[in-house]
Amino acid sequence: MSVNNESPGFEARANILASEALGAQLKVLQLFLPTSGWLISWQEQANWNIVVAQGVFTEVPADHTFDLLDNGWGDASCIDRFYYRRVMPDEMPMFGEKPRAGSPCYLIMANLKDPDGIHVGRVLGFSHDEPGAVLLLGAPKLFLCLTAMAFTVALRKELRAAEKMVVAMQRDAFIDPLTGVLNRAGWVDRLSQIATQSQRTDDDAAIVVLDLDFLKVVNDTRGHAAGDDLLRRTAQTISSVLRATDAVGRLGGDEFGVVVQHATPDMAAALLGRLKQALAQVDIKISIGMALMSEAGSLKKTVHLADERMYQEKRRKPTPARNRIDIDRTLANTKNTFN
Repeated sequence: MSVNNESPGFEARANILASEALGAQLKVLQLFLPTSGWLISWQEQANWNIVVAQGVFTEVPADHTFDLLDNGWGDASCIDRFYYRRVMPDEMPMFGEKPRAGSPCYLIMANLKDPDGIHVGRVLGFSHDEPGAVLLLGAPKLFLCLTAMAFTVALRKELRAAEKMVVAMQRDAFIDPLTGVLNRAGWVDRLSQIATQSQRTDDDAAIVVLDLDFLKVVNDTRGHAAGDDLLRRTAQTISSVLRATDAVGRLGGDEFGVVVQHATPDMAAALLGRLKQALAQVDIKISIGMALMSEAGSLKKTVHLADERMYQEKRRKPTPARNRIDIDRTLANTKNTFN
């Protein structure tokens, strides 16, 4: 079954917008605290992600940058919200520098925190000059720069969380909670997608409609929980023989539908055979109808044709009163709610 549960490119767009905003904010920071380079990283699940790198940091490998972000700050000097320390001799080659006695370089670091005080990122700078005096003189303006950066990082995080919530809500709106397959709304949406794609590519599609034969009998004799178990097993069995690009939906109380993209007559016939075999192996009695879009003219008409063929097959079967053996097999493989 294929369910569209992600918003294509949203995270990439959010990252691009955040990177552009943070890049502009770094340029403002550079006006107040000139350095040879800056970078901004945000932290997710204890992992650093480099968002923006300017100046010398564009040449520093990512793994070395992560070491610089994490290590050596225990004894660093602190002015307001900024920490700074000398670059270690073994760190100098990262910046294309050779250790020189009497000419130290400095790393400058500041944590980015959201309005709740939660650490969301870190700013790192590289300077050839000791930054203490500039940090003291420019503290108010530098604080505003950090606040703007932290707000941007936190906003990106909130946007991603909100988008994930919307995507989850959309997914849930299209999923049948009992069986885990598409509900009717999800089925209609999937058909609409395939119909649009088929118009562009002229690819054929197949529809299979399936209707359980004895769901009412199971509900009446074993209870609705047993009927629910039968519906779940049916959905699982159907799903087990489908490709990732196929979709299955629960269309009504005891009716399921399968839509197959890029179908050929042979492919559709093979799928029909797999469905019948898989359902028979678990003693699920079901009526099936199948149709190709190429024979019906449109996907909507294909659904109607498959539905008609399913009912033709159902009418040819014995009535429940004369079909005791199949009923008993279905009941035997369905959980008794009183056990």
